[in-house]
Amino acid sequence: MRVRFDDQVFIMQGRGGIARYFVELIRGFTGSPELGVQPQLGWRWIRNGHALEAGLGRELRVPGGVRARHVLRLANRTADVRRPVSDLMHPTFYDASYLSRRSTPPIVVTIYDMIPELFPDLLSKGRPWRRPRMCKREYVRRATLVLCISESTRRDLLRIYGSIDAPTIVTHLGVSHRFAPGALRPSWCPGRYVLFLGNRGGYKDFRVAIESFAELAPGQRGTALVAVGGGTFTADEEVLISRWGLRDQVFQRDASDEELPGVFGGAAAFVFPSRYEGFGLPTLEAMACGTPTVLADSSSHPEVGGDAALYFPPGDSSTLAAQLRRLLSDDALRRDLSEKGLAQAGRFTWQRTAVATADAYRIAVARH
Repeated sequence: MRVRFDDQVFIMQGRGGIARYFVELIRGFTGSPELGVQPQLGWRWIRNGHALEAGLGRELRVPGGVRARHVLRLANRTADVRRPVSDLMHPTFYDASYLSRRSTPPIVVTIYDMIPELFPDLLSKGRPWRRPRMCKREYVRRATLVLCISESTRRDLLRIYGSIDAPTIVTHLGVSHRFAPGALRPSWCPGRYVLFLGNRGGYKDFRVAIESFAELAPGQRGTALVAVGGGTFTADEEVLISRWGLRDQVFQRDASDEELPGVFGGAAAFVFPSRYEGFGLPTLEAMACGTPTVLADSSSHPEVGGDAALYFPPGDSSTLAAQLRRLLSDDALRRDLSEKGLAQAGRFTWQRTAVATADAYRIAVARH
């Protein structure tokens, strides 16, 4: 079965969960030919770190944001003149210009979350899904089959979009084998720290992490809050950090994919205060490294974290501080959560994701 993946996310996103999802799928299909899926890559030139590190394309340095995407897409179209025949198409995002008016193979669409529909005012105006060209609903309408990365996302999709003609199937994400206890911690990591990973704006609620840490800090002078990724602190974040007197305890750093297991494993705790996640891949990565985890009790967090995490009401910095204080002062609790987290993460593997997705592809082809 020849399945074609387009270049949308790989020319739009430098790093992130969506790109990693497709890289792991492609790796799974290529490494397990018995699954019967032959990936066809709709690109030669990309700017995505996950795909580049996996050897799935070449980097083409083009200045500018939207302009760079146009240049990369044109370059890929030119290189893809003799497109091979596909049995199935699996778009990586929802750009309207990628939808053909002509007859095409059946389409399988993945829904990652319903954040734009649920939190439109909290999304950065620069995010691509705010542009008129993005049409998730039209992709769902045309889909032969719809994949959702969690049951939480599936429920939200059906609640917001109503009746959908195509079947909806949950295919959970997985965690790479390289996320495991014992990875070397990068030299730039503090001696003891609480970890926050990824984008920080809007519904991600990094503000809640800062405010909880401010409550925690007087009793944890030797502990830092480290925000990895997401770019340098904004002016508003710098003001908030200074207001709470945390300039010597709150830091931002960047980490490569190779460094991440050590970053997770070296943390005293991982905190994920996001009000909404379609899945929440960092939760599994932290647990797979044996790191105790504290999650907002919302969306897919309980589905992914199970009983292996501590929870707090979304937006409640005081309860988050209490959970962190409890965790950082109780060695037995940390050991218990670490053991439970390793078991929980073991239930989610990329190989299982690949197998479930290959089964879904066969259903889509049969329906078509």
